Amino acid sequence: MNWKTSYVVALMVLALLTCLQVGAIDTRYANNAETPAEVSSSGGVEYRVSLDTNASTVLVEYENPSDDEIEHAGYVVTVDRQQVYESEFNLSEEEHRTKRINITSGINVNQDEHTVTFSTFGGHAYLNFTRSIDSADSGQIPTPYISDVNLTKGTVDGAPSAVANVTLVNPSKQLYGTKLMVHTTGTDGSYYPASVRPGDSRTITVELLDNRGAKIAGEARLYTGNMTTREGAIDQVEFAGQTRTETRVWNSSYEPVKPTWMDDHYQYHNDSYARSRAEKISGGHEVAGVPLAYFAVAVFVGLVVLRRLR
Repeated sequence: MNWKTSYVVALMVLALLTCLQVGAIDTRYANNAETPAEVSSSGGVEYRVSLDTNASTVLVEYENPSDDEIEHAGYVVTVDRQQVYESEFNLSEEEHRTKRINITSGINVNQDEHTVTFSTFGGHAYLNFTRSIDSADSGQIPTPYISDVNLTKGTVDGAPSAVANVTLVNPSKQLYGTKLMVHTTGTDGSYYPASVRPGDSRTITVELLDNRGAKIAGEARLYTGNMTTREGAIDQVEFAGQTRTETRVWNSSYEPVKPTWMDDHYQYHNDSYARSRAEKISGGHEVAGVPLAYFAVAVFVGLVVLRRLR
């Protein structure tokens, strides 16, 4: 072995010893989730981490190879940059443990390339996998959804208005930049930013242009991308009722549509709740629940009858 070869080998050995000393070997397995990662912590715990993409689980096997107890050890598992599991523990001498962790709550449905990160004191590893997910039908992966719609009377910018209180829930670990669009028979579209913190819920008060006492039917869409495509679609429901009665809500398949700010935009129609000609002429004005146009016709007919009787 000449001096050049010896010099290169010495540098390689020195680099390896340095990594082992700080426990910072960065184990990356690009698109090879079947290969286990082996990580050594600075505290002496030896880990073996493997990913089951079919079951969406991570198996963590760890042990104390020494004759002394290891105290205050721990590790963290994140998926697509969101923490899904954290553990702190002590290990007796030569003790071995295993833990299987479900990672579905952290998977981001809006991306195809996913990364599981295993981190411990002084060491970490990355396990990458590819999965294309239908965001509107994500199966076991939790995503935000519309849990309820309640039609009621409210005040928007100081003016009386019919409103829809739309309740959103996010059961996942991910924070999605969701948006809400509501269409009704009398409202071409009301748009609201609608992000919900992980594990939380919120209710958004949506202004409607329908008459406050009229029968109202519509649909609410929750999405992250462009409403004209299915990509980024999250949830869609339909609803119907009146402000004084219980609102019926039912799920429907997500349908991409043109928003109200585009030419030839989408308009919601519901034959059961379509406004009559008299309701349209009355402009939503009613007397005791009867469109004002009917009263105008009745008055006109009454005047004609009285004139003929004279």
